[in-house]
Amino acid sequence: MNQKRQEKQPFLPGFNRRTQMRAHGGEHSQGKRKSQRPFDPNQALHVVLRSSKARGELSMLSPKHCNPIRDLVDHLKKHWNVSVYRYANVGNHLHLLIRAKTRRSWQGFIRELAGGIAMIVTGARKGMSLAHPKLSGVPPSALRGFWDHLVYSRIVNFGRDFNNVARYVLTNLWEGFGVPVRKFLDQGFRILEISEGGGIFVPVNMNHRMLGALKPG
Repeated sequence: MNQKRQEKQPFLPGFNRRTQMRAHGGEHSQGKRKSQRPFDPNQALHVVLRSSKARGELSMLSPKHCNPIRDLVDHLKKHWNVSVYRYANVGNHLHLLIRAKTRRSWQGFIRELAGGIAMIVTGARKGMSLAHPKLSGVPPSALRGFWDHLVYSRIVNFGRDFNNVARYVLTNLWEGFGVPVRKFLDQGFRILEISEGGGIFVPVNMNHRMLGALKPG
């Protein structure tokens, strides 16, 4: 994914004037008065954790970080009884589409996830000082505050809103692994099908008969 595009992406799918009251955190909340994070146990949440420090050896996609972070997500979703519908590690940020049954479980899940990822990537541990041998190669700035902003979350209604965010997260998943999905779209293709296992891209002007022959099932 283009680095400049990654850094300047404050407006996420479904976030607009009508839905902004159902969102919290992220880049667009800077300078605003703190308020309680919106939560609805009957709807999903689009969650984004972003760190400009997570590059190079500190990238969340680094081979030594990628699997431990995914393992942490799998552990925490079971521990806090949280459903994870979509997950995308893009190196310097994470996207999740989840549902928590209670505010307590949501708060526990995201608190432990944010802290756990920062520890995995920086090598930090509770009670360690910067003089600790394990932290000798870790930039002090990474330990002071790994995440750029408060975790972004937005309540996502099941249906069209959910499907749009789910597709967006999958797009980010493949972009993170070097598949130029947005470049295909810019060049006149559209997504016919996309999943964690792959995707089908077709020309925008492809006729219905050909589309029917390509659709799975």
